[in-house]
Amino acid sequence: MIDICIPAGNEKELLEKAGQLGYQGVVFLYQFKTNSEVQKKKNELKNFKNVFVGTYVNAKSVSDVRKLENLYKDSDLIAVSCQTEELARLASECRFVDIIFEITLPTGKDGLKYRYSNFNAIIANMMKEHKQSYAVSFSHLLAFEGKQRVKILGREMQNVYLCRRKIPIVVASFASKPEHMRLAENLSAVGRVLGLNYPQSKDAISTAIENILKRKEAMRDKNYVRAGVRIVG
Repeated sequence: MIDICIPAGNEKELLEKAGQLGYQGVVFLYQFKTNSEVQKKKNELKNFKNVFVGTYVNAKSVSDVRKLENLYKDSDLIAVSCQTEELARLASECRFVDIIFEITLPTGKDGLKYRYSNFNAIIANMMKEHKQSYAVSFSHLLAFEGKQRVKILGREMQNVYLCRRKIPIVVASFASKPEHMRLAENLSAVGRVLGLNYPQSKDAISTAIENILKRKEAMRDKNYVRAGVRIVG
């Protein structure tokens, strides 16, 4: 079982909580700008077991997504948070993006047959082509209350429905505070509420994340020139 967190200088506290909750590994995401920053953070955390270092960005423009390409190989995971359908489409077209998360907002009006979820089947198909995963952030759900949370849950249900037969779905805390972390079984249950079956909900807290980390490790082979490009023969 592996969780994903976004530390605020409290890595030790998050790791202690992860151990109490029974996680075997934790992915820490940071807003890196250069490869040297990635390597520096990995050196700082090298004494901790089963800790992975990734990069995330709250995308506001096209350039926010494209600048991640230079960080792809050194980062154990690349995640993009984007709150418009246009930016979600852009992220889905990029081979160096591993996860798209926190895509839903409580604003906008839902239609009778379709929720305003910043996502559609075309984006899901692009993510499948580029071997990306869709992530449900528990911290994102906690950020809303009342009717807003109801709306967010409905939109996440639609997105999970569009993804579940096409691409891996990740469910993680994305916590910045230890108190926002939850037992893996609780997160798995959230996945089932949103529409995953039991095997999918179990994979969402373990295999789905582990496969990304393994793929990124394999891509550090010298034969990989860039994301999606490998020298053969």
